[in-house]
Amino acid sequence: MRLGVVVGILYCVQFSGELDDDEVARMTRMTFEQPLYGLTTEEQYEGIEAALAVDDWGDALAWQPHAEPAVRDFLRRILARLDAQRPWPEPPFRNLGHSRWREFRNGTLLAELRMYAAAQDPMHVRLRPVPGDEDRLRGVVLRLRSGDEVALVASPAPDGTDAVLMAVPPHRSAAEIVDAFVSCTGYERERVTPAHG
Repeated sequence: MRLGVVVGILYCVQFSGELDDDEVARMTRMTFEQPLYGLTTEEQYEGIEAALAVDDWGDALAWQPHAEPAVRDFLRRILARLDAQRPWPEPPFRNLGHSRWREFRNGTLLAELRMYAAAQDPMHVRLRPVPGDEDRLRGVVLRLRSGDEVALVASPAPDGTDAVLMAVPPHRSAAEIVDAFVSCTGYERERVTPAHG
């Protein structure tokens, strides 16, 4: 969707009275720290550019309270701030999609995670049903800034509060990967129980 990134941005500012410089700074930080839809900074930047290239948004963004000229100006200021911060830092983690799901599903169990409800948990909200999984599991495969690749695997129930952290051999020690996961995602360590054996 050409407006997908912009929809995500506007969802985050829909209750903001003004699209001022503080909001530009906040959304720019989110581009790096909490990337929309697991996209890279470059992909988010390109998504904003693509939306600005559309002459008429029609009613696609009518649900949000800000006028189109103000939104366009806001998006241009986000792009300018992103340009000023090049070269961009590597994000804490990236979503790798489900193409290697089977490898991770049958990989090495590293830890068990106690999750909060999706609205309160930055990892829970990323879990998606895995297409073609016979057990209808939900999951997300991530590349951490450390270079480690891991998957979170959870039951089909969207309100489930438990998941497991998996890796594909060869990989670093479980302790090192768990440390990297906690560091890169900001997950509370007390909610991550290393697997034994």
